[in-house]
Amino acid sequence: MTKRLSKSLYSKRWDTLRSILKELRREAGLTQMEVARRLGRPQSLVAKIEAGDRKLDICQLIDYVQLLGADPVKVMRRLCR
Repeated sequence: MTKRLSKSLYSKRWDTLRSILKELRREAGLTQMEVARRLGRPQSLVAKIEAGDRKLDICQLIDYVQLLGADPVKVMRRLCR
């Protein structure tokens, strides 16, 4: 049986990931502006990620999650439930 790749920007899994990223940011006590500053990117990028208008590739996701003080492997496990 073959499985097709989902259009991740519009999937339930992407919605879950966005929620996790927001949750991790808040638990870290960071604003979108603080995350953006640490990334060296504009605040609008963080807002777009959290709103679902911007995707992250796997390497970016790892960096982003680590910046928030979390374990990328644990985040991936939450997504695979």
